[in-house]
Amino acid sequence: MSDLSSFRRELAAWLEANCPPEMRKPFAGEHEFFWGGEPFLPGQKEWLERCIARGYTAPTWPKEYGGAGLSDAEGKVFWEEMIRLGCRPPILGVFGLGMIGPVLLKYGTEAQKREHLPGIVQGTTRWCQGYSEPGYGSDLAGLQTKALREGDHYIVNGQKVWTSYANKADWMFCLVRSNAEAQKHLGISMLLIDMKLAGVSTRPIKLISGGSPFCETFLDNVKVPVNQLVGVENHGWDIAKALLVHERTTIAAQNERVKIAGYEAALEDLARKLKRKKI
Repeated sequence: MSDLSSFRRELAAWLEANCPPEMRKPFAGEHEFFWGGEPFLPGQKEWLERCIARGYTAPTWPKEYGGAGLSDAEGKVFWEEMIRLGCRPPILGVFGLGMIGPVLLKYGTEAQKREHLPGIVQGTTRWCQGYSEPGYGSDLAGLQTKALREGDHYIVNGQKVWTSYANKADWMFCLVRSNAEAQKHLGISMLLIDMKLAGVSTRPIKLISGGSPFCETFLDNVKVPVNQLVGVENHGWDIAKALLVHERTTIAAQNERVKIAGYEAALEDLARKLKRKKI
């Protein structure tokens, strides 16, 4: 307990000294979130670089992969102090930090970890999730995107839907059917697909609001190297479920940190306005 108290004091002092004032203001909206790519807000790049140097973009990840190597207890203290001091998370990378990153730490090869984890912790690589398909949204195991192995590549054909920010992503973690003869929960594999590969295309899905965070993603004879297979071929279903556990844990944790983004105050203000208007 005394060690945690010391860690809390040291961390608080570091945050106070290193988090730029601009990064201690509530977000004005989703347009200010930093998902990856090039930081664009005042103080954002400075804050990101300082956190990267300390491993604080992924505080509980091992140091050899860009994390800070904090224990779970220290990680809890880290986020408590971030919230208390109003510091913005340096990266809001749900798909990278919260989903495929932890999966690669457990199931990925050493080469995959070395290739993909640095871009996640440094915010230079943006990811999207290739799970849902037209007609198989609630029946994930019924997916029909096919991956046929030919030598050192898979030839991938199919379509994904509701792929959030696919049009801005660099990579996609994608479920494919690699054995069409197996029962539907079997014969599924997970591939990491470079969105710049020939045959990959996206089309935004316009919502009633006019926005389009979701996309359709088309895979037309895409050649994916075999070394981008996560885990064992035809055994991707267990990996897919593990990733969903990380997704839900990450979303729950971000709900705990919602006050960083200023959403609580914004929602309370909206409720007061609607009450006055009796809507």
